[in-house]
Amino acid sequence: MKRYLTSALILSSFLLIFESCSSLRHQGYRKKAAKNQVLIPVFGTDFDKSLYNVKITFGKNIFTSLAVIKYIPEDESFRLALLSEAGMRLFEIEFLKDGTSQVNYTSDFMNKKAVVKKLSSDFGMLFISESEKIVKSFSMGSNDGNYVQRIKKQGLKDYYFSRNVRGPEKISERGCAFGRTTVILNKYGDKGPQEIVFTHKMLKFEIGLKQIDYSGWN
Repeated sequence: MKRYLTSALILSSFLLIFESCSSLRHQGYRKKAAKNQVLIPVFGTDFDKSLYNVKITFGKNIFTSLAVIKYIPEDESFRLALLSEAGMRLFEIEFLKDGTSQVNYTSDFMNKKAVVKKLSSDFGMLFISESEKIVKSFSMGSNDGNYVQRIKKQGLKDYYFSRNVRGPEKISERGCAFGRTTVILNKYGDKGPQEIVFTHKMLKFEIGLKQIDYSGWN
């Protein structure tokens, strides 16, 4: 299973080199002024920590683990760790205030450059600062509250679809039809979204997170 997971992440990473042909204008959205708009993040600075079940599907192969997401107030950063179901650390990455990230640990089977890059770009879409500059904004209508904000982070352009004051309902990574990652977020609560699903178009590859209500945490 580890071999299949590694292959999926490497393939998805390489396919991002192509250009996207999708246009929001063709989906019924209209461009509007982005001045003074604020991007509502998935996890704000009032977030503490959360625990998720993780299910990674590649074709008919399934890999399960746990994910811990924690806000570090001293550095104003977010730390994400993937753990085995036995509690062993598999991967740990920190997303810093300036928009960069640093990998603190990776297990041997995940220690591939393309794998680390793909995990960093996928999970990095969840940790955007409220101060992130909005390059463009689009609206479906004047009063329906359905809007899209495009940001540019570390040279990448991502789209945040929202009508929820708690955070975006969908995030789309700019890339080719094969390599682009789409994130669906559902059921926001005090500990962030209860469900997060990463899908990679045209690939049978999906990462799903379901929040665990763990009363043992203070």
